[in-house]
Amino acid sequence: MSVQAAVLTAPGRLELREMPAPDCPPGGALVRVHSCSVCGTDVKMLERGHRDLSYPRVLGHEIAGRIDQVDESESDLSPGDPVQVWPGLACGVCRPCRRGQDNQCESMGILGFNRDGGYAELVALPRESLVRGLCRLKRGADLSLASLAEPLACCINGQELTGVGPLDQVLVLGGGPIGCLHALLARRRGAEKVLLAERLPGRIRMAERRGQSLADRVIDTRDQTIRDVVAEETGGRGVDVILPATPEIDVDCDMLGLLAPRGRISLFSGPRPGSFREVMDIRTMHYRDLMLVGAYGSTSRQNRVAAEMISSREIDVRWLITMRTDLGGVGKALEHAMTRAGMKAVICR
Repeated sequence: MSVQAAVLTAPGRLELREMPAPDCPPGGALVRVHSCSVCGTDVKMLERGHRDLSYPRVLGHEIAGRIDQVDESESDLSPGDPVQVWPGLACGVCRPCRRGQDNQCESMGILGFNRDGGYAELVALPRESLVRGLCRLKRGADLSLASLAEPLACCINGQELTGVGPLDQVLVLGGGPIGCLHALLARRRGAEKVLLAERLPGRIRMAERRGQSLADRVIDTRDQTIRDVVAEETGGRGVDVILPATPEIDVDCDMLGLLAPRGRISLFSGPRPGSFREVMDIRTMHYRDLMLVGAYGSTSRQNRVAAEMISSREIDVRWLITMRTDLGGVGKALEHAMTRAGMKAVICR
């Protein structure tokens, strides 16, 4: 039997191929992909590659679907069961895994990066994925929405590491899908004020239509300076947390100047190579108790939390999906993300 898959063979070369169907791994399962949402990282891989990418590779790491086949030893799973997939393949025994930090597993594999992912009809999940990375969903779950659990989980990781919570005034830089997820999550975590900065008119309009359920103020950076708005909204004190949700903004000394004492910046959005040319003002960081915190991916626990938040509508992500297409339209879905024509594109059956 053959299946269709979108394979990246080199930067700029994505091919829709007929491939042999993957075998069910020992102790694992095959998932028939219903939905795989397009991530900005997929665009990055297509354009110039990624640190964790190997070729050739079936892309796609934001995956939801149904169990198609399962190893007989996994008797609690049945064909047809709806699932959402954490893309990490963690060993479970190294020190980071034992400490609950399995996104930093010493032998990490990642679906859609160095293992074949969800831009395909079927995806093979090894035993370790079933043990740690499979979220079982309720019958009738909206699998298109469930595919957004992975990016939400990444936001949870960034906000847990920076301690976003009540009384915090939060600045989100970028009003795309990740920026909006960050804003929604900061609201859910009790932030006192959420500011969202964006420059694209279409995304500004979408954010403004959500009103205060998303942000207290949307900053149109075409005609407003972030520094002036932050000073106005915080009484000159500065924000407590900055969440960059676009790789186009450098974390630099100017950004430090937006922070209140004990302010935190999440190094969330993957910086472009060579983007940190400016030496940080370590003296300012010292005297004002400022913190820079890295955040890459999410843990399997955070992924489960995100899947439940979406399933229960604790966080409403329905409006973030602005394009749906089948696998044959993968090129258009990537273009939708690349040109920032809307928010999330989802490849679905």
